[in-house]
Amino acid sequence: MPINLSGLQRLSLRTRIIALVTTLVFTITMLISWVASREAAAQLEANIGETSANTAYHMVDKLNRSMDARIKEVKLLLGLKDTGDDELARAQLEYLQGNYDVVSWLGITDTQGTVVAATGGILEGQSIAQRPVFIEGQHELWIGDVHDAVLLSQLLPNPTGEPIQFVDIAAPLEDASGAFSGVLAVHLSWEWAARVKDSMFSPALQEQQTDLLLLSKDGTVLLGPPYLRGQALPFTHDTSSPSMPQWSVETWSDGRRYVTGIAHSQGFGDFPGLGWVAVSRQPVEAAFAPVARLNELILGTGLLVALLFSIIGWVLASRLVAPLTRLARAADNIQTAQTHAAITLETGSPEFERLSTSMRDMVERLLDQRQTISRLEDLANTDPLTGLPNRSFLDQYLQHTLAEMERQQHSLVVLMFDLDGFKRVNDTLGHHAGDLLLIEVTQRLKATLRSGDVVARLGGDEFVMIIKSPSVSSASLAKDISQRLLTHIAKPVPLPDGQTAQVGCSLGAAIWPQHGHAISQVFQRADAALYQAKHQGKHRLIIYEEAH
Repeated sequence: MPINLSGLQRLSLRTRIIALVTTLVFTITMLISWVASREAAAQLEANIGETSANTAYHMVDKLNRSMDARIKEVKLLLGLKDTGDDELARAQLEYLQGNYDVVSWLGITDTQGTVVAATGGILEGQSIAQRPVFIEGQHELWIGDVHDAVLLSQLLPNPTGEPIQFVDIAAPLEDASGAFSGVLAVHLSWEWAARVKDSMFSPALQEQQTDLLLLSKDGTVLLGPPYLRGQALPFTHDTSSPSMPQWSVETWSDGRRYVTGIAHSQGFGDFPGLGWVAVSRQPVEAAFAPVARLNELILGTGLLVALLFSIIGWVLASRLVAPLTRLARAADNIQTAQTHAAITLETGSPEFERLSTSMRDMVERLLDQRQTISRLEDLANTDPLTGLPNRSFLDQYLQHTLAEMERQQHSLVVLMFDLDGFKRVNDTLGHHAGDLLLIEVTQRLKATLRSGDVVARLGGDEFVMIIKSPSVSSASLAKDISQRLLTHIAKPVPLPDGQTAQVGCSLGAAIWPQHGHAISQVFQRADAALYQAKHQGKHRLIIYEEAH
């Protein structure tokens, strides 16, 4: 039965309806925009922090690999035999120094610690028997941490005037009969570490005001801004899992807050590690600038959409003649609608039809906004080049997958691998060719992937595949999938202009929970197996039990 209202009553009712619709639309749109901005900002901040932690990891990894190379060079020098000819020994040492620009001084002592041959004749005839380089080096290969020069501080050229620092490597020498004949002492210039650090500074890192530091085991700054060198920097990072890069927002001694990434040295190859800690820091205002811009974009867009809907609602509401009960019912439908069809299309009059059509459109746009939020979340969890899941997605995936596997009493195979020869492709054909190669390799990985398993890109040419498996067949399944990966990845990759590229891959696997109840430990052991695979000649799989 129609409601009989006077003109004044109709005007009052229409005004209230207009205010209700306008407020409702504006509030819902702004609320969705606010939630979207908060979620997207939190995810973006986490990605920025993880990027900072990964930067620190790559720096300490480069230093570890460089130290490993230096140690291997020293092992080659151990081939020198005691000929009794000090002039010949000196000539050999100076020739070697000329070929290794990171070596500041090489010397050979006799069994009592007296230097009998050295580059440039420096310290010859002097005793270093009380120095750690002789005390430790006469027993086994020894690596000393960074220290200031003592005996050589006034004897070596120093154009910069800054204190000379060394990393020491020493090893015992044997004569032709195998008896101890002295110590080979090597002082590596600490400048090579500074060059490694400087090589990390891409234009993007410079634009973001990034600082890279290297700390000793006790937290003293070894590399970094001059005003911080020598200072101890205590951090509150959780070091219960030092093998995993970490990040947090820290207040430094200058009173400013920095996004701080930290990675602990685990050594590499022949280098056991000296407890170094790499730190990457960015001022919060520079690091999180993209977050602020994203918030402004989402909230600004939400405000414009809300104003647009408010105008539409005002125009449509001004034409309402339906009873207040129908308007209330439609408003209730807006709050609970899952699709635009949940709003009934009113055809009793042109006014009803226009109103219901507009409300259906509004619900559809709100659903589009939800889909936009979902797409933003997908972007935060996806590698932009390959489209594969990234480390952030992997962490979330493992949280629920581990619980599922534990209930089913199944295992997870962590299969880590990287591309052999990828750096050569980048160096010879360019980074664009490297990107095209990664995209093609990604397609091959997807073709190899079983339903229910996941492959993610960790960064660079590093990938990890998570494979669900019954415990009894985990190892055989890992071998089968690895063989398919080795075959598919090794096939030539066509590139533009008639070029081709070919890479291989090295794989390391560990199985949860057989190789560790903590998934981080399983990742570490899979990584160790990967390094063993590369050490044994690359293009192969090593499962953790086989590696140890």
